[in-house]
Amino acid sequence: MIHQDVQSLAAVIAEFKKQTATKPASRPSGLCGFDGFIDTFVRLEQPPSMAEFGVKVAAAAGVASSYPVRHLGDKFGGNGPLLAAALHDIFAGQIDVTYIGALGDKKVLPIFETALAKKTKRLHTIARAAITTCLEFTDGKVMLNDMSACAEVTWKQLLECVGQSALDEELKTASYVAAVNWGKLPHAGEIWSEMSARLAQLGVPAKQVIYFMDLAEFETRPQADRADLLTRLPAITRQCHTLLSLNLKEAWQLGEVFGGKFHGRKDADSVAELTTFLKSQVAVDRVIVHPNNGAACASDSGTVYVPGPHCANPLISTGAGDNFGAGCLAAALLGLDDAGIVLAGNCASGHFVRSGRSASFTDMAKLLDAWTAGALGERL
Repeated sequence: MIHQDVQSLAAVIAEFKKQTATKPASRPSGLCGFDGFIDTFVRLEQPPSMAEFGVKVAAAAGVASSYPVRHLGDKFGGNGPLLAAALHDIFAGQIDVTYIGALGDKKVLPIFETALAKKTKRLHTIARAAITTCLEFTDGKVMLNDMSACAEVTWKQLLECVGQSALDEELKTASYVAAVNWGKLPHAGEIWSEMSARLAQLGVPAKQVIYFMDLAEFETRPQADRADLLTRLPAITRQCHTLLSLNLKEAWQLGEVFGGKFHGRKDADSVAELTTFLKSQVAVDRVIVHPNNGAACASDSGTVYVPGPHCANPLISTGAGDNFGAGCLAAALLGLDDAGIVLAGNCASGHFVRSGRSASFTDMAKLLDAWTAGALGERL
């Protein structure tokens, strides 16, 4: 089913409000991982635009040039840390989150400690944090990524730093695993497989644990890596209830692996068709595809497309996808159906880009009220 506007969502919204207002039968508990970035933000003052800067840099080739900037500060980043923080906020703290990732060499760095300590049950660092320098312009941004530390994130390193017994204790009580940023972590595939295999070895019943996966940007990963990941998914899905979330660009790229010709098609019908196509090719329980104005979900029940509260002038965009993923996972933990899952994702990201903070379920309900009434602005 394709919902074209918010008016057609009346029944979906009513059910969403009903289910998210009810306290879960048990407190959700689980693991998130496995990356970690420190993002340094720099604003170019002269020239202020990418278009002007590019011309000046090209003209200075072979010599040197200098430009005034304003350092806006450092923030914690990475898909995993941002999703973990958002998941905590969506449940208003009524969830246990253990984060395992690249948070510092042998010790969790203060920037992650400050951001995540109060939002997680435990923090485990297994590698150095990667570094991103974000050059911000009036017409876009340039991300300069030092990802050398990403290769240190391995299953062997995880076991050495966390310990098998400590990991097992977490997995025995887990209701979810959130495994993200496969695109930048060259050894993530093995970690994803070993996590699900260990659940089976510990006797955790099949399909009891929700396993949320987000590939993130994977354009640089070779075809052999993509093929390797696809061979791992059937075993993960046999043990866990799997959700694979992709933004539209990533969905186009994954579709090309199977011969799908969807690139450039952004309308709701095409997004739903692409999501259905990917579900027929990839061994997961749910495929979710999210452009910036809605989302589709395909499962054995069919395919649904839900529009989102699109924001033409976002206050912040970095982290919107991670908030979307946290919303989807949170809704799945409450047992919502496909439409409710992507509606939660849309509301979580829609709230975040307008306010700069992650939404709770209560915040999402208020956003839905404003959206339904035609009173939802560009800022909250």
